[in-house]
Amino acid sequence: MNYDFLKIEKPEKIEEIYSYVKRGFKMPPSVEKTVNQILKEVKTKGDEALLKLCGKFDNFRAKSTDDFRVKEQEIKSAEITVKKSLPRLVEALEVSYENIMEYHTAQMDRVAGSWVIRPGKDKKIGQIMMPLERVGIYIPGGRYIYPSSVLMTVVPALIAGVKEIVICTPPRPSGNLDKTFLYLCSKYGIKEIYKIGGAQAIGALAYGTQSIRRVDKIVGPGNIYVTAAKKMVFGDVGVDSLAGPSEITVIADDSSDSNLIAADLISQAEHDPDSRSILLTSSIKTAGKTIENIYRHLDLLEGKPESKGNAGVILRSLKNNCKIIYHSDEDWLVKFCNMIAPEHLEIMTKNTRRILGKIRNAGAIFIGEYSPVAVGDYIGGTNHVIPTNGSARFSSPLGVDDFLKRSSVTFYGKNALKKEMKFIETLSESEKLFAHSYSVKVRFKEK
Repeated sequence: MNYDFLKIEKPEKIEEIYSYVKRGFKMPPSVEKTVNQILKEVKTKGDEALLKLCGKFDNFRAKSTDDFRVKEQEIKSAEITVKKSLPRLVEALEVSYENIMEYHTAQMDRVAGSWVIRPGKDKKIGQIMMPLERVGIYIPGGRYIYPSSVLMTVVPALIAGVKEIVICTPPRPSGNLDKTFLYLCSKYGIKEIYKIGGAQAIGALAYGTQSIRRVDKIVGPGNIYVTAAKKMVFGDVGVDSLAGPSEITVIADDSSDSNLIAADLISQAEHDPDSRSILLTSSIKTAGKTIENIYRHLDLLEGKPESKGNAGVILRSLKNNCKIIYHSDEDWLVKFCNMIAPEHLEIMTKNTRRILGKIRNAGAIFIGEYSPVAVGDYIGGTNHVIPTNGSARFSSPLGVDDFLKRSSVTFYGKNALKKEMKFIETLSESEKLFAHSYSVKVRFKEK
């Protein structure tokens, strides 16, 4: 097929960059209105609302709320079936699990734990680190099935010590769930699973219903309705992040393999028509060759029966959101990248260490020709739930710390308080909070 939709762009002024980075989390008013109504119904009517909304949006017409919860026998049956019929998939999932476990265990060891310091006589201050008690995980359905997302969300929660893990995921119209998904839930001891999708699932997890207890925090990606719901329930419950369409940025030079760059840009375009793929290169030759290879790969994918269905999604994504950007100054390109704050960043240059040292904003960074984003998606061990829409400027990939909370601890003995009482009095009275000062002085009044 003759494609001709990509061109090499050569922005020069800093103002031109802003047009690429003005993305953010945009909530269409129609989505906001729909989600607000769904959440209001779930909050006020509980299970009754879930039965109606799941029939309408999930196309799953449950007879009662008992039909939402996955039965233990269904989970066990799926485990037996998958083990027997899909040995290669089971092996791949096990390797993925081991790698994810190893990475997040190391992360846990390095997260600041409980500690105490003694800054003076009769005085101790510190913190206690505790796992969240009950966490809700949303696993998306729809266009694709994501068993890998079960591993990425469940493993760090288990390592952190979360006792109660609840999963919501959209069912098929038949009411069944993917057997591989259930196999993983069985293997890692997840017993509370609900066949509920969309904003109604987020509402049920956030507010609770007659049959579902509310959670302390909700994690996991979803579509715009799920993301909108997470934004609206924040405060009633914790959330990890507001996920948008997937993104990749590649930084390349004249040494980079344009064939590999093209394949990696396409791989992210496969997620969603709104996914964004950007090449930043200091080589005009690499830019041109990458465009040629994108077109070539598209032809190959169109010709393969197994990937033909995804080719339409890829083509729409590339047409709408793929940018091939050239600038001779590599530092300018790095500055551009930091402004984008991409979800995924691949560095494919001669001097990767130099570039890496200048990166300030990126969710997940992949270095060299043999580290495509697909490694992180499935098997590398790092987490694939990563900040999107430029939010890597202020947030991080999902990790064990998302499932932990800190409490500060203070102990003052009588002598320590007496020594510092005058400073508390001075500060509290300067703020005209006289009862604060009194609460200290009263401890030293003669009884």
